[in-house]
Amino acid sequence: MVNIPIVTLDKIYIVPDETNIYFLDCTRVEGTNKIISRSKELLDEQIIRIANSIKGKQIILADDVVFSGTVLAEIIRKFRNLGITVIGIIASICTEKSYDYFNNNIKYGIKTNYLMNSDVIDQICERDFYFGIAGSGIMTETTKGYLKAPYFKPYGDPYERASIPKEYEKSFSKGCLSRSIFLWEEIDKLRKGKTLMNELPERIIKTDENEEVVKTLKKELGKI
Repeated sequence: MVNIPIVTLDKIYIVPDETNIYFLDCTRVEGTNKIISRSKELLDEQIIRIANSIKGKQIILADDVVFSGTVLAEIIRKFRNLGITVIGIIASICTEKSYDYFNNNIKYGIKTNYLMNSDVIDQICERDFYFGIAGSGIMTETTKGYLKAPYFKPYGDPYERASIPKEYEKSFSKGCLSRSIFLWEEIDKLRKGKTLMNELPERIIKTDENEEVVKTLKKELGKI
């Protein structure tokens, strides 16, 4: 039996070993279908490196959630241009639309643990509502480069990003800020020091990188 290498877009749920399971570190830019790298290695550089590392010409893609499927479709195209064929996809959650599309266009289709029907308007992940957590929020293009935006005010739009009803945007955002303050206060207690914005795993929009995380959050909570 031939082992088909896996290329995963998420290393929280699947641990890459760079031998049988490779990690592709990328994300979609807010409001576009543009895909960029989250690391110093450019997206195309990552894909070329992986393509040169694997044995054979076939791979399987893995992701936590497949909603629109546009990110996977673009990655499939980029690998195909290098002579690598994606023969299957595995995902924890998938929409019916993406499920039908990939089952009609990929050799072995997509395997998922949970299929969302067409009535589902959105899928959200709790980490997107905690400030400063690695992998949370969405990548946003700014004059200072690509920065992350949590899914709550004043950093992001909870209605657009998470389908939170507009009448609850304010109270929802206050709740997210309060929970984030509690989290980072506990982190500061454990590390016995104040965490600065520039120590976070990713840069966040509308923040001073030299300011303390808790101070930043409390300041914004007071404005809402």
